[in-house]
Amino acid sequence: MKEKNKMKYIDTVKNKELKKYFESFCNDYPEFIDKYIMTSTLQRLSGIGQFCGVDYSNIFHPCFWYSRLDHSIVCALITYRFTKSKSQTLAALFHDLGTPAFAHIIDFLLNDSESQESSEKNVRDILIASDEIMALLKEDNINLESIVNLEVYPILENDNPKICIDRLDGIIHTCFIWDPIWEIEEVRMIYNDIIVLTNEEGIEEFGFQDMELANKFYEGAFHYSILLQSNESKFEMKFLADILKKAIETKVIKFEDFYQLSEEEIIDQFIKDENVYKLWNKFTTISKIERSEEVQDKYSVAVESKKRYVVPLVRFNNTSVRLNEVSLYCQQKLEEYMNFKDSKYAYINEDL
Repeated sequence: MKEKNKMKYIDTVKNKELKKYFESFCNDYPEFIDKYIMTSTLQRLSGIGQFCGVDYSNIFHPCFWYSRLDHSIVCALITYRFTKSKSQTLAALFHDLGTPAFAHIIDFLLNDSESQESSEKNVRDILIASDEIMALLKEDNINLESIVNLEVYPILENDNPKICIDRLDGIIHTCFIWDPIWEIEEVRMIYNDIIVLTNEEGIEEFGFQDMELANKFYEGAFHYSILLQSNESKFEMKFLADILKKAIETKVIKFEDFYQLSEEEIIDQFIKDENVYKLWNKFTTISKIERSEEVQDKYSVAVESKKRYVVPLVRFNNTSVRLNEVSLYCQQKLEEYMNFKDSKYAYINEDL
């Protein structure tokens, strides 16, 4: 029997800004996701930050903690709004279940900074191992295969430069939370203009109705893309990866801990080794990096990072086109991004 007056999960969120953000994406809240959110499998993601460890640094200053669980919930809310499909909504909710603590930092640890696909575990395996979730899927008469094959849902999974739900929230939360350039009202205006269009391949894809709002979104997409290619971002990710590598080598933590513990639980272990603890404190206090084409006798980083970018569809003359085909602003910014290259080295003028 359905419980009467049961509070929705988003109504229990204490952070007012996060609650506003959630509410921006749901005009029809899918209450069936709440029981899944409360499983231990999903709750593990609440201890993993969406911003790959830079939450703890002094270079970037996110407005508030935004976890992989929060991101997964937003993806589910967007999916339900546009599809009203339980299977697709759960696929969106579960898509990051294989993410380790510190997320893509572990890809840097595994020397996979360019594709960033090495660290995630298989979602199907995780779901099968969860008695809680498997019981709920049976209760809801949801077939496992309908929620693990994201490639059959193009609005959930597609390749650059297309917009998918994961990429959409990535851009929006970057511009509202991580390195904010938008207020919540701008987030809502942009989001409420989105519709499902048909792309040049005859496949459904998110796009925009209004050219001005499409350009506004692309302003954020450009900001997001450059930020992820910046030496600040690459330095932070490689430095933290090196700290985690040192922690493993000194047996402070085990590699398996990334899939079992929260980030805070892992950080709490650093005190076991003086050098690891010293490096961690340095990571949290660095406020500036230096740039150069040549560096000697300094801790420096010179890595390539995955290129993440989009070129959205927009409705134009009763058809769907890529924004760069009809917007000079988008053309210029896209060219600027494609030609962007930071200095070879990022380093700090301090001893480690």
